[in-house]
Amino acid sequence: MVSVSKYLASTVSIIAVTFGSIGFSNAVPSHLQAPASLSIASSSKPATATPSQLDLPLLIKTGESFFKGSNYQTVSEMQLRGTKQNTDVTFYIQAKTIVNSTNQFRSEIAFTQDGKPSKESAVVISDGKQVYIYRPDLKQYSVTSSQAFNKSDDSFLIGLSSSFFLEFANNMGKYIASGALSQPEVIKEISVAAQAIQGETRDIEGKQTYVYSFNDPKQGYTISAFVNPQLANLEQMQIVGKDDGLDIAIIEKIQQRTEVKNLAPQTFKFTPPKSAKKVKSLSISPF
Repeated sequence: MVSVSKYLASTVSIIAVTFGSIGFSNAVPSHLQAPASLSIASSSKPATATPSQLDLPLLIKTGESFFKGSNYQTVSEMQLRGTKQNTDVTFYIQAKTIVNSTNQFRSEIAFTQDGKPSKESAVVISDGKQVYIYRPDLKQYSVTSSQAFNKSDDSFLIGLSSSFFLEFANNMGKYIASGALSQPEVIKEISVAAQAIQGETRDIEGKQTYVYSFNDPKQGYTISAFVNPQLANLEQMQIVGKDDGLDIAIIEKIQQRTEVKNLAPQTFKFTPPKSAKKVKSLSISPF
């Protein structure tokens, strides 16, 4: 895959931008770096789009809902598409990822391309300090630091939403638990920060959705969050941009996200199979 992480390296998430002025989202979410030849053309073009004053209460409620727990399992599908000079490459990724607010995760990732059957690619496990990548097709595994993995082109393959949670869950959880988001002075600060965000109601496939978007013309990307306004649930994330003449888009549709109350003791521990060989580095992608 050809790296396109350069313009995504400074990506900030929708809620991080909004809450940035209150001090806990200064770090750039490095998990949201993209890999190769990607670009997602969203099939969900709105039948109607109604610009309106930003729905700040919904944004705050969605943030509280997204970060209120410590452990979540997310099942999602991502479409990655890159287009350059009439050449189009599209990948589909299925991910089942369990995350913990202490930067631990376990992700099972499968790829498919051009309508072919899904190909299991990798199991990726983080114990909070080290990340283990296991490729059952190659019977190989590698070990790297969490910091090195977060900076890699493969990091977002565990899911945009899961990466987002890992980046901010610890600080957001503390903020929510303190009740700060209900304080008038904090809401005022969030409102000022949210001026960088656009919001609109869209009718997507017959379903009303509220879309928050942040555009950075200097970096050349737009990141959007699609929220169910009735449930205040994040249902979809999308990043669209350009890099060296390459049109890039990444879209994640969240099929299921559930809070996990009781994690199995071995969830974030990796024991290499006897037949697996340790290698210096290993790509998650089979292509």
